Amino acid sequence: MKTGQLYQHGGRPEIEFSRFNMPKGVLIDFSVNLNPFGPPSLILDQWPELIGAIRDYPTIGGAGPTRYYSEKFGLLPGNILAGNGSTELIYLVPRVLRPKKVVVVTPSYHDYERASRLSGAEVVRFPLSHKHDFELRNHDTLVKALKESDMLWLGRPNNPTGTLIPKASILELAAMFPDTWFMIDEAFIQFVDQWEENSLLFDRRPANLLVVHSLTKFYSLAGLRLGGLIGDTDVIKGLKEEKEPWSINGIADSVAPLLLLCGDFDQETGAGLIRERERIHLALESLDSIRPFPGTANFILCEWKKTDDLDDLMRHLLLNGVYVRDCRNFAGLENNFFRIGLRTSDENDHLISILASF
Repeated sequence: MKTGQLYQHGGRPEIEFSRFNMPKGVLIDFSVNLNPFGPPSLILDQWPELIGAIRDYPTIGGAGPTRYYSEKFGLLPGNILAGNGSTELIYLVPRVLRPKKVVVVTPSYHDYERASRLSGAEVVRFPLSHKHDFELRNHDTLVKALKESDMLWLGRPNNPTGTLIPKASILELAAMFPDTWFMIDEAFIQFVDQWEENSLLFDRRPANLLVVHSLTKFYSLAGLRLGGLIGDTDVIKGLKEEKEPWSINGIADSVAPLLLLCGDFDQETGAGLIRERERIHLALESLDSIRPFPGTANFILCEWKKTDDLDDLMRHLLLNGVYVRDCRNFAGLENNFFRIGLRTSDENDHLISILASF
């Protein structure tokens, strides 16, 4: 992807084959940022029974995901809004709350900006620098930006950088600006080490802070579309009044409560991915052609340093049957950045070998 190209979501290697005028081949896709160990075996084992849900209407408001969030995080149903994946909720919130000026911490998930612009808001980017590993090192500059805005979008951990701004910092800022909406996206929070302590889902939250969460990333259920929005009772009530009914299909509605029974899956895959992330990060650091950035999620953002054009690497990878996420269409990552979604240990080793062979 060249600088200036319109944004498109990842996971589309067929476009790259066409761009390089190469025949399509079988690939190991490292552009996808799902749990490589999922879906949980419990869901696969019960699939013949779950498929029967296509015969009937699902619950109007998503009773299944609401139950999951209520029992998993100790929340009241009135604090939960179920969604067709977190992306539906990302678009719903600005459409209903109608912010006039929105600050988006970048580089980040493109739909924060798109959803805000579609609602009529002005979007101001607050860029974090690769020179500082995309960490927020000066709160004063963000405070200045928030003085002139009425909504902030922030990923924790952020996609595609994997950085995690401390919970205490978010709560401090939300207290400083009670009239500003703080939209915090925790779609990848369950991949974080000691994630329960780091998440904003468990704690009491101020009324101006909303947390978006996804059930499809950690449980590898992207095709089902499952997520939730957690917030103040009155705010959630207002959003429910504006939201379309029946957006969660019957199978997804039935699957969500079963995820409460997947505790072993949660612990084993979470710990396994943390170890694998650390291992692969060290392996990438040993390559003089690549700079991996420290992160807390199930992916690693990297900078290509061997040549001046990331296309050289992308072509090499495709020729060797692997694909990574070209990040040049993220604001702030236009020059030679790419993201690796972790897969199994053998597949990750295979990618490292191909990277080293350039």
